[in-house]
Amino acid sequence: MFAVSMIFAASMLRFLDPYTSLYQTDDDREGRSLASEPGFWPSANGQKDPLVENPKARIMYNAFRTSDSPFPDYDPKKPSALFKVNQVGYHPDQPKFVYMGAWLGPKLGAWKMRNGVAGWKLVDAKTGDSVLVSQVPPVHRVDDATNKEGTPFTGEYTYEMDFSSVTNEGVYYVQVDGVGRSEDFRIWRGAAEDAFRVHMGGLYQKRCGIAKCEPYTHWTAGACHTNIVRGSFAPEEGKLPKDVRWFDIIRHNTDWETGERIAVSGGWHDAADYDRRPAHLNIVNDLCAVYLMKPANFTDGQLAIPENSNGIPDILDEAEWGLRHLLAVQQKDGGVGTWIESSGHPDVGNVAERDPMRYAVSRATRASSLAYAAHAALLARCHESFRAKYLDSAKRAWDFAMRATPAVETFVVIKKSGWLSTSEQEIDWREPSGLSAAPFIKAAINLGALTGEKTYLEALGAKRREVEEDLKKNEWRWAALTFAGERELGIPPQTSKLMAEWERRLLNRAKDMLGQVDGAYAYRCPWWAPGKGYFSAMSWGNSHPLRRAQMLVAAHRITGDAAYVRGAFAALDFHNGCNPVGTTLTSGLGQVYPVSFLDLPSYVDGIAEYVPGITPYRWTYGMPARAVEMVYGGDKAFATKCPIWRRWGNVENLTVAASEYTVWETIAPAASVCGYLLEPTGTPPPVRPAPAKDIRALPGYWTMP
Repeated sequence: MFAVSMIFAASMLRFLDPYTSLYQTDDDREGRSLASEPGFWPSANGQKDPLVENPKARIMYNAFRTSDSPFPDYDPKKPSALFKVNQVGYHPDQPKFVYMGAWLGPKLGAWKMRNGVAGWKLVDAKTGDSVLVSQVPPVHRVDDATNKEGTPFTGEYTYEMDFSSVTNEGVYYVQVDGVGRSEDFRIWRGAAEDAFRVHMGGLYQKRCGIAKCEPYTHWTAGACHTNIVRGSFAPEEGKLPKDVRWFDIIRHNTDWETGERIAVSGGWHDAADYDRRPAHLNIVNDLCAVYLMKPANFTDGQLAIPENSNGIPDILDEAEWGLRHLLAVQQKDGGVGTWIESSGHPDVGNVAERDPMRYAVSRATRASSLAYAAHAALLARCHESFRAKYLDSAKRAWDFAMRATPAVETFVVIKKSGWLSTSEQEIDWREPSGLSAAPFIKAAINLGALTGEKTYLEALGAKRREVEEDLKKNEWRWAALTFAGERELGIPPQTSKLMAEWERRLLNRAKDMLGQVDGAYAYRCPWWAPGKGYFSAMSWGNSHPLRRAQMLVAAHRITGDAAYVRGAFAALDFHNGCNPVGTTLTSGLGQVYPVSFLDLPSYVDGIAEYVPGITPYRWTYGMPARAVEMVYGGDKAFATKCPIWRRWGNVENLTVAASEYTVWETIAPAASVCGYLLEPTGTPPPVRPAPAKDIRALPGYWTMP
């Protein structure tokens, strides 16, 4: 295969060790010449450009060259892709590991160290001095997990190097004689805060109704979606016939021309597109809760946002952004609709500030109004300035929820019944009769505390049996931080039994999660082992380590057990690069990060590098069908040999469950966990690098072994 290296002089060459090298190209003509090589495989990390007609033009091709003699051009000073490190940095007082391993494709399998490797050392990158020397070679971590079909999760024989005893801050790298060295990495107390700022920057980039501009971001955009219509559709409550979408209800039952117009600014674009969803109240809760859990961690001036000099901790300013638009749309009777949506998804070429689509706010229901009241009241308890702004609004929303009866509505949907004819279909919609326990409890606790009035907790007590039954059935759906903020502020005696049951269930799951971190996979992460729990339900961000780690920080706050913090830091390591593919999971985080994913603003903003602070869903457990078709040539048997943790079939808008994200499922949870773990540095937010002019220059563009 040495001749291949001459062919690929212009392609990226990643050294693994002196005997193994990885060639990569995204040029189809070059790539096809690799297909006969024994280590060849096409990569599901291949970059598919949604704006070109031929999506196969940017499929990544890979080939390994192996030999019994060292590769002639091997440079031991050049970092090797074998090593997986926390690219943002390790906390001095927490366990610290560098991992080593690679999957060489379905034909060559796992890379293994040759016999005779003497040991390894941790080197001070500045002085070249050996800080820690091990006479023992890197140790095999645990055997690679497989599913019942025998498909591996990493495809690796993974080694680890433990340098937890080193606590001095500095820049280091790991060196393994005869194998190579890692990239430089830091040990420093500011690592979690740096990551927190990147994730919070992702929320700022997704703000709706405000211009994003310098000096807060290099990815500038104009104000958008500041004028909407009052709609009659429900905020995704109640069931619809299978052949009817909410888009159909919105399109045909909104008075687009003469309906009430509302000026709004606030909320976040949900994901790649531009709607603002009811679930975004979870973001308000996450940010308020972690602030109340660790108030000393957060200050004004900590983030690169326009409000960073108003005397209010920046994390609360961002939380309030998730309520501004809802305050603006509150009805005169106190009801609040919490979903702003259009009649379909925007086209790929739609720029947010020039989006031609029309948007409407959903009708107020008892559930949506109660959810708003719960979170507006929680924010009001966090800071006096928000109490003046939101308390009365929250009380009115509560009153609406208690006063209103479940609504019944008949919607009309117009459908094509022929080439030129249409027909009308009537859809009966009924608001659920019960109230969800979680927002009911939150609203009663927060409004009772703010006002000192007994009526809120009395209303909750009157429905105690209904609330307790809902807790038993649906508590597993609740986020880990659902009542974390209220717990910090004090739980009233009337709800102590409910809260004790919530804590008991949460701690049982958190204890199980610690076992997952320590023993389920070669790379420490909080995900179910094969055959346990919901191990295959990885899609839509379920398996993201920091989303999962919310459970661990909540458990730590309840118990004080340091094991939960260690588990959360292990999840942070995985997120920041200590994972099979050696990339961070968030754009703009670390040095090797996702550079291509489903995000409409990134397609049309004229900036080559995608928006930072975005955490794509990534894993789907199974291989997405369109990825099999477009990346693996339709060869499902070949594609399913790809290890599960490496199955990022990124064909963007054709693999949504892998390539998209949401602000509430992947971005805000990561911010909340980093916020809990950070130690404030007291420094202003750093100036981030300018966007790359060519994403091919970014190492995350290229597949890691």
